[in-house]
Amino acid sequence: MSKKQVTIPIFIPHSGCPQKCVFCNQWKSSGCRETADAASVRRKIEEYLRHIPESVTRIEVAFFGANFTGIPDAQQRELLAAALSFKEQGLIQGIRLSTRPDYMTEEDLDLLQQYSVDTVELGVQSFYDDILTAAGRGHSVSDVYGAVRRLSERGIGFVLQLMTGLPGDTREASCTSARLAAELKPEGIRIFPAVVLRDTGLEEMYRRGDYAPLSLEEAVDRCAEMYRIITASGIPVIRTGLHPLENDTESVIAGPYHTAFGFLVKSRLKRGILVRHIDHARNSMTSAYSRIHITVPFRDYGEYIGHKKENLRYLAQQFAPLKVEYTLSDTDTGEPVITLL
Repeated sequence: MSKKQVTIPIFIPHSGCPQKCVFCNQWKSSGCRETADAASVRRKIEEYLRHIPESVTRIEVAFFGANFTGIPDAQQRELLAAALSFKEQGLIQGIRLSTRPDYMTEEDLDLLQQYSVDTVELGVQSFYDDILTAAGRGHSVSDVYGAVRRLSERGIGFVLQLMTGLPGDTREASCTSARLAAELKPEGIRIFPAVVLRDTGLEEMYRRGDYAPLSLEEAVDRCAEMYRIITASGIPVIRTGLHPLENDTESVIAGPYHTAFGFLVKSRLKRGILVRHIDHARNSMTSAYSRIHITVPFRDYGEYIGHKKENLRYLAQQFAPLKVEYTLSDTDTGEPVITLL
């Protein structure tokens, strides 16, 4: 499938942050070693533009890894002006940035509109004040609602970022946060599991025995449920899990880090679909059978089969002593077909 959209990421780690949240080490998670200025923004955009395929119809420049509206106005203007010059030439179509909900005043929005910012990503993390406090966020849930209201009034698109597995978090709280985030009708939502990175508050808590991260299994299962809740509301999940980290064995102390975390979540969702289809077929069957044959759409077969065929192993255990087998469909789309033989 040809790529239709490209995001050019500009990382400005920790810039404008009033404090350091317990989970955050943007130097590690972004792989960036220095902050950006106008010249480096222009160089990065020009480099990307030289290699973007013709199939792409939308190119965005995105400022990540910072509380963008918390950095000095002069620096905001410098960075945004560098991106805007490419937008005015028609070389890019969008500008987005990430920031905190409590740094979204009317004056902040005036500046963003002046430089034609299309989308703001808000680091929400949770819709529970006690979890936000434990994470050292420094903002409240009411700040989230206020920021969303002001962005909506200005006609600026917004994306919400959620994190599961923070200190004090539960599966129920994470799923409720997913539902409340979807009710705000953002353009999309990102879901991250909390990972213990080096040189963070979580590392200190973990080494003291005050914090236990989610296991990979728990994180995948919880994020899959959050994903299901969000997409059932018609809101896209635009990413699940951290981007692959440079030197991850050195950066990650503990927790559910996996380079293919998003695939694991989608595969877990596909497992649920298979179980429901098999249960339905078995409930409808009146004659004897010994095999479950699954015909899966060709395009999504990897997600249905699972990482290292883990979904097939799960189904074999779940429906033992029945034999589970599969073939690929000739079509790319559609639901799996279950045949009991």
